[in-house]
Amino acid sequence: MPDTRFGKTESMLHQMIKISRYKRLIYCRLLRIAAALDLATILLLHKSSFLVGAICFAYVKWQSPQASKGLGALAAGFLLLAIASTVAGMGERNVLPVEVWTLASFSVGIFGYAAIWVGTKRLSSDEIGEKDWYALILPCLFVVIAIATRFHLDNQSRGTVFNANAFIFLVASTVKILRDHKREALSARYLLGASLAVASVLTGLVLMELAGWPHAPGDIKFNFFLLIICHFAVALFTLILVKERAELGLRNLLETDVLTGVKNRRWFYSQLPATLSTGDCLIILDIDHFKRVNDQYGHEGGDVALEAVAQEISRQLGPQDAVARLGGEEFGIFVRGHTKATAFVLAERLRVAVRLLHLTYSTSTISLSISVGVGVSEGLQSPEELLKATDQALYSAKGHGRNQVFVAGEEPTDSMHFCENL
Repeated sequence: MPDTRFGKTESMLHQMIKISRYKRLIYCRLLRIAAALDLATILLLHKSSFLVGAICFAYVKWQSPQASKGLGALAAGFLLLAIASTVAGMGERNVLPVEVWTLASFSVGIFGYAAIWVGTKRLSSDEIGEKDWYALILPCLFVVIAIATRFHLDNQSRGTVFNANAFIFLVASTVKILRDHKREALSARYLLGASLAVASVLTGLVLMELAGWPHAPGDIKFNFFLLIICHFAVALFTLILVKERAELGLRNLLETDVLTGVKNRRWFYSQLPATLSTGDCLIILDIDHFKRVNDQYGHEGGDVALEAVAQEISRQLGPQDAVARLGGEEFGIFVRGHTKATAFVLAERLRVAVRLLHLTYSTSTISLSISVGVGVSEGLQSPEELLKATDQALYSAKGHGRNQVFVAGEEPTDSMHFCENL
């Protein structure tokens, strides 16, 4: 009998060799493209990569002022780098005096990378920090040293300091983007982080070459060409991140009850599986005599009560549990892995927690209670069937005096004494 393991291993090796050939082919083609480009063309592409990014960021910011934070700073950073590249190109063509274009392109460029760091930081956290612009201290220091020592007149010294500054801010941007993935795990964040990481590595390679490190890998012209591609990639994935974030915000808006901050009815029913399993539990609760609260304290007082109940319920539940406002003063909860006894204990805990709430509204204290219906699936069952049974349990709780918990399929006396029998 043939050894299938050997066949699979051989197939995997062929795949790896084929992929390796493709990688080598792409690398060789990029190398030929870079070698065919003269300095003027590379500078034009370099300037264009930043100019395109600046225009895109500025346009999105102009169209959507409430868009993600940081786009303005990113547009400024890319624009400054485009200006620096333009000035350097003019200097290479002897349009500007050496002292003017070397200091101008150096100064504007390093401030551009600082602005990119500020923009990336704000984009990642979607917040504006008061101390964000402290990042300008480093480029200010470099400019002062350049004016004092005139090192900017030496191409190698200017390039080394410039790329060291770029490397610092690109690495910081990469770390910030990837470190914040837990608060917002959008796919574009990883792609943007990867683009910034590659740009950091390439900048580091250029820096090593300029600093005269004898074992610097790669060709400086080729690395510079790849950097241009990275600039386009950073601009692209930044815009995709903004788009994904906007879509996520819209989705949350459609699924969230604006008043209470918990999810809404539409979201709640979308979370229920097509077929319930044993231990799946539905809890529906209703604020007792809520109309009296509205009549006595007004609709604002009623809103305060609804929000307080929603927040208290959320505090009592785990992150994996689903809670939503179903409408009016009614809330729904879906949890898994419960028996009738443990579900009753959970519902009773919610009832007691709401009962212990003492809300202060204006000069009055609002006391609340809830009636709770509980339904637990004991086998394959549709959500509609369990919802109907849970609703009936809620009506029983209201009919027997409110401020109590009833479990579907149990006698009222059994439900009221579940805790005692645990």
